[in-house]
Amino acid sequence: MSYQAAPTAVLPSPPMESFLGDRVRLYRGFFPPDEADELFARLAHETTWLEVRYANDGREFNLPRLTANYGDRSYDYAGLAFTPLPFTPLLDAMRPRLEAVAGVAFNALIVQVYRDGDDGVNWHADSHPGGGPEPVIASVSLGATRRFQLRPPRQSEVELELRLRHGDLVVMRGDLQRTHVHKVPREADPAGPRINLTFRRLDGASPPLKARVPHETRAVPWPFPSPAPRSAPPARG
Repeated sequence: MSYQAAPTAVLPSPPMESFLGDRVRLYRGFFPPDEADELFARLAHETTWLEVRYANDGREFNLPRLTANYGDRSYDYAGLAFTPLPFTPLLDAMRPRLEAVAGVAFNALIVQVYRDGDDGVNWHADSHPGGGPEPVIASVSLGATRRFQLRPPRQSEVELELRLRHGDLVVMRGDLQRTHVHKVPREADPAGPRINLTFRRLDGASPPLKARVPHETRAVPWPFPSPAPRSAPPARG
């Protein structure tokens, strides 16, 4: 199967919803259902999914999602360092369309899969130094619908919650990563797998990780086995 992205020049402008002073832009159905189905199937089978096991306070935990890094630069976070793989032809085909909407040439990507409702990510900001003070991040959702929550760092109440569906695109921009943190909470109800791609631009030399967390990775092929119950501290961002 050869994925062919529609030429950017002939695509209509997708409808956009704006939130939080235009720091968050939501494009519902950015990838139409048939295209989103193909992307999900291709990514599920072709991505080199990694299970990350890390140490915290003398105990070991699995990161509550599977992950993969691509691009020219590695987006390291929370003390975890990764070796990025080259962009695949599929990812390269997706990039121009997202860059046209976001207005940024992306050179780094994290692909993650939330296998079920027990996978998630806790409150965090995407504040990698290489992204600059106002990073632009294009976040694509494929598969199961999941909640995406945002709030100011010192506020306990959720300020904005979006239910991200199959094919939706969120663009985070401006000073959002300084004014807000975000989260994908775990779900009590059963949820199918959701693949999330976050395209980013990293420039300049990145400083070394302040506190490297001991961790190891192992490849997990699709289809995934039923995951063991995951008891973990707040999921790393």
